[in-house]
Amino acid sequence: MFLKLDWGIIWPIVNIIIFYLLLRKFLFGPVSKIMEKRKEMISSDLKEAAKTKTEAEGIKKEYEQSLAQAKDEAGQIISDARARAKTEYQDKMDKAKADVALMKENAQKDIEAEKQKTIAGLQTEIAGIALMAASKVVEKETDNKGNEKLLDDFLKEAGV
Repeated sequence: MFLKLDWGIIWPIVNIIIFYLLLRKFLFGPVSKIMEKRKEMISSDLKEAAKTKTEAEGIKKEYEQSLAQAKDEAGQIISDARARAKTEYQDKMDKAKADVALMKENAQKDIEAEKQKTIAGLQTEIAGIALMAASKVVEKETDNKGNEKLLDDFLKEAGV
């Protein structure tokens, strides 16, 4: 058995080889280049996405730190405001207590002055009544200086 090559078979084989070479030169080469460019573009996009993700995580951390700091500052402001309000309240209460004590003291002084004034008025009135009673009892006339001495003695004895 001998293999016999026929030109009818060789021409299709040659055509297939030429067609393959043409496809390789004009189709596979550019398609390979396009695929390689596409691969590089995807790789570049993935690197860019990773870089963007890293930057976003950094920005997120900064934001969270800023937010935490803002919360701390807000808490501090509220604490300070409460402390100031408490201090101001205490100051006003102390002032009100001092005012009340001063008012009480002034009222006591006024009461004491009125009491002394009333006592002095009553002493004068009692002295007048006592003089009248004494003059009627004794039925004699005495001079004014004697009446005053008699009145002072009477008041001393009475303890007024």
